[in-house]
Amino acid sequence: MDFQTFALSNGPFLFFNIVTVAFYMFCMVCPLHGEKIKQPLKLLLGSVICCKITYMVSVIAVAFSHLHLNSFRITQILSLVVVCSVSNNMTSSVWLNFFYCSQIVPAQRALFIWIKKNVKSIIYCFWITERIYSLFNFTSMYLVFIPLDGFVISNNSTVVNDMPARDFLKYFRENVFFIVFSVLKVHFVFCLCVMVMSSGSTVFYLSGHMHRMVANGQPLSCPQLRNQVRVTVTGILQGVLYVFCAVWTMYRSFPVGSSYKLSDLYTDFTVINLYMSGTLFNLGVGQAVFRQRAAHIWLRAAQCCKAPQVQQSEQGV
Repeated sequence: MDFQTFALSNGPFLFFNIVTVAFYMFCMVCPLHGEKIKQPLKLLLGSVICCKITYMVSVIAVAFSHLHLNSFRITQILSLVVVCSVSNNMTSSVWLNFFYCSQIVPAQRALFIWIKKNVKSIIYCFWITERIYSLFNFTSMYLVFIPLDGFVISNNSTVVNDMPARDFLKYFRENVFFIVFSVLKVHFVFCLCVMVMSSGSTVFYLSGHMHRMVANGQPLSCPQLRNQVRVTVTGILQGVLYVFCAVWTMYRSFPVGSSYKLSDLYTDFTVINLYMSGTLFNLGVGQAVFRQRAAHIWLRAAQCCKAPQVQQSEQGV
C-alpha cells in the first residue's frame, strides 16, 4: 500500500476517531446532569480514550514524517508508540469487560465473592502492571529496532569495526526479541482468557435469567435487562475485535531487518484503524455516559429544528 492509498483510505476513519474521541472527552468532563463516573470505570474509560489520542497523534505524525527524506527511522519509532498504545487500549477494553461482568453476574462461590468485593483493587493492580509491561515492551522493541551501526563504543570507533561486540549485540537483540515475543504471547493468552471468561459468564447468566423471567411471566423490556444485554453484546463484539487485532499485532509487531517497508506499515495502520473505529463505536453503544449524552444532544437538535418550522406555520396562519 502506497502513501496516497493509505491517506485516502484512512482519512475518513481518522476523522471519525477524532470527532468521536473529542465527544467522549466532553462526556467525561461534563457528564449529563452532573453525574460523576465512579471508579474504576472512570480509570478504564480514561485509559481507553488516552490510548486512542496517543494513537491518533502518532498516526498523524507518521503521515507528516512521510514528507521527510529520512523518515524511515522516525516512522519506526512512531510505529512503536502505535503498537504500545494499541496494546494498552486492548487491555483496558479487556478489564472494562471484566468489570461489567463483576457488576452483572452475581457471585455464588467463595473465589468469585472475593473478586466481586475487591474488583476495584484487582483492576488497579492489573492497570499498574500493564503500564509497567508497556514500558518494558516499548524499551525492548526499541532495542530491537536500533541499527547495529548506531552503537558507539568509543570516541573514534563503532560496533561496525568491533566484530566481537557486534556479534554480542546481535545475540543480545535476538534474545530480547525472543523474550518480548514470548511475553507478548503469554499476555495475549491471559487477556484472551479474561475476555472469554467475562463474556461467557455474562452470556450464560443472562440467558438463564431471561428464561426464568419468561417462565415467571415477567416482561423482558425492563431497562436494567436491556442495558445488561447491550453491554454483553458489545462485550462479545469487542472480544472478536480483540482477537482479530491481537493476532495481527503478534504477526506484524516485530519488523526486524530491512525487509519491512513503509507499505507494510501503512497496511498495519489500516488494520489498526479499523479496530480503533470499531472499538469507538462499541464504546458509544455500550457506555451509558456516552449514549445518554448523544441522545440528549439529538433531542436538543430536533427541538431546535422544529422551532423554526412552528414559527413559520404560525406566521402563515
